[in-house]
Amino acid sequence: MMIEINHRYSLSSEWLRELAGQFGVELIDEKLLIIPKEFADGGFFFTTITPGLSVVLLDITFNQNIHLRRLKSDNNLFIIHYDFSDEMNLIYIDGVKHSIGYKANLGLGVFDNAIENVFQPVIGERVFAMRLMVTKDLLSTSIANADEENSVKRKIKSDKNTLFFYDHIDSKSKLIMHAIKNKSFLDPAFEIYLKGVSLRLLAKFIDRYSNLTPMLHHISEKEVEALNLAKEYLLNNLFSAFPGVVFLAEIAGMSVTKFKFLFKKMFVSTPKHFFLREKMILANELLKSENFEKISDIARELGYTKTSLLTMVYFQQFKRKPCEDFISSNY
Repeated sequence: MMIEINHRYSLSSEWLRELAGQFGVELIDEKLLIIPKEFADGGFFFTTITPGLSVVLLDITFNQNIHLRRLKSDNNLFIIHYDFSDEMNLIYIDGVKHSIGYKANLGLGVFDNAIENVFQPVIGERVFAMRLMVTKDLLSTSIANADEENSVKRKIKSDKNTLFFYDHIDSKSKLIMHAIKNKSFLDPAFEIYLKGVSLRLLAKFIDRYSNLTPMLHHISEKEVEALNLAKEYLLNNLFSAFPGVVFLAEIAGMSVTKFKFLFKKMFVSTPKHFFLREKMILANELLKSENFEKISDIARELGYTKTSLLTMVYFQQFKRKPCEDFISSNY
């Protein structure tokens, strides 16, 4: 049975109080929600950092199927989601499923709070994720200030336009998150530590995406649907060779130039890099599946005529060789 919990985000703890009510528990000190054992082990920790910036940390192991539905709100927020879970979780946006997590190589998600989404955590594995709630005005000002070479002040659109995109978590942000993953909510200094980590993550985000403004221009709902058609085709054909941008543009009903521009704006990656990244995530799963005797068998399964080709692409993605992750069926 799937349990569905609905909530909204805001910069105050009011949203967490309402969420606690749905779980039938009291909110502790306006910041800590411990989920009842019948649902999961762990909970949520929320705090306000500065005006316009709050954070919630999820450290939970669920024992039941659950959908956490974040209802859309027009409270002028962006949600920056860092997923450092042990396994891959799912996020649904407009009914389209996206894998997100440390092992998915797409651990960073940025969402406009005006877009509803559903977070489906994996059962029986630790979910460790941090969500920064940032006002659009604060983020636009920070990004404008970060780009000192650009004399024209850049503005994030904050009207009816919406945004979401995915990317990998950069190595520096991974190190920052590693530092808090073994901390306990009950540590007296936890809140101070969380605030420090959040500010460091936001600073790294601003530095990394100081050229973010071109990506924040509106993509229409029709264009999103067309881009998702192309994306789903790629995900459904990972055992084949990359089909080419011309073919994908035809699926999306766009010119090649427009398709390449919008695809990169939405997924922060070229179509080919997106395809190869997802293909290598699949390769990683196959390598650990214990269903193959040799790596060459997996290479052929993925459409590579030589194992060296798989090794080259795999190393580019994960900075390690397939043999380091391979578990033979003869093990």
